[in-house]
Amino acid sequence: EQKKGANPADIYARADEGGLNAARAIERAKKGQLVDGVSATCAELDALIEVDREALQFEKEKMDATNNDKKVADTLDRIRIQINQLKGVREQKGCQTARVNLKQAEDFDVYKRADEGKLTVARAIERAKSLKLVDGSSATCSQLEKLVEIDQKALKFEKQKLEAVDDPEIQTIVSNAGNAIEAQVKKLKAEQAKRC
Repeated sequence: EQKKGANPADIYARADEGGLNAARAIERAKKGQLVDGVSATCAELDALIEVDREALQFEKEKMDATNNDKKVADTLDRIRIQINQLKGVREQKGCQTARVNLKQAEDFDVYKRADEGKLTVARAIERAKSLKLVDGSSATCSQLEKLVEIDQKALKFEKQKLEAVDDPEIQTIVSNAGNAIEAQVKKLKAEQAKRC
């Protein structure tokens, strides 16, 4: 349900221009001015969900700092509802980035961590060791950028680790992970060049 005051066309236009931000999302949630996403494109839905996840993270931190303030809790709930609603619309529209439509369903959690700013070098290395690297074809441009950034850090770490260890068995494992990450970076950069 859409409350009076939120102009979806303006919000979708800001999504197209990369002009959405978490502060505005929080203010809209406080006022109950959430968009339903029905007339949004898949790219606009991705942008809205990404910004809403940032807003959600901020409000969670604020909740911790304010000892579970009722107003903050209400805003948090509204943002959660908005995210779930937009995810449902994205799925119904058959958007590539919806969990059910990903080529590799396990990529969803990685993309979500990218949106939330929670990617880590350690996880990137573990994914490389187990050859569970993201496909990348369903990632948003923002997610691709964050994945490339963290993978480049992971690659640098693995190269330094390779120089630091003497055990040939560990060197092989580190070298294989480094090669997998390097191939991943090339693949993701090619995806960026094609779409972003």
